Amino acid sequence: MIRASCHTADNAFALEFDATPWFREADPQSLLHLAAQGWSSVWIADALEARPGYEGLHRLIAYAVTRLRNESLEDPMWAAIECVVSQPEAIQWLKENRPEVALLIQRRQAASQAG
Repeated sequence: MIRASCHTADNAFALEFDATPWFREADPQSLLHLAAQGWSSVWIADALEARPGYEGLHRLIAYAVTRLRNESLEDPMWAAIECVVSQPEAIQWLKENRPEVALLIQRRQAASQAG
């Protein structure tokens, strides 16, 4: 299991969920991008919220879209929700299930630390 958490900008909604299905289906570039973004992305919530078992995530997104829409229209850089994946769990899962992607992430991290 890869734990992830999401919360709305006003903290009215917050929840944890299993992001593993997204990791199974994501293409390597999306996984690399997620790692480069500090393991934070709303893409995961968007991809999972319509699935059975993710009704809480659907309610969180619906709330953000309806209640926080005006703030996001005024400032396009303002994020109505934030989602963060557990980095240690994500790396461990990738090593076990998608080792080629885990290796690419490790190489990129090493290159960014060296240069």
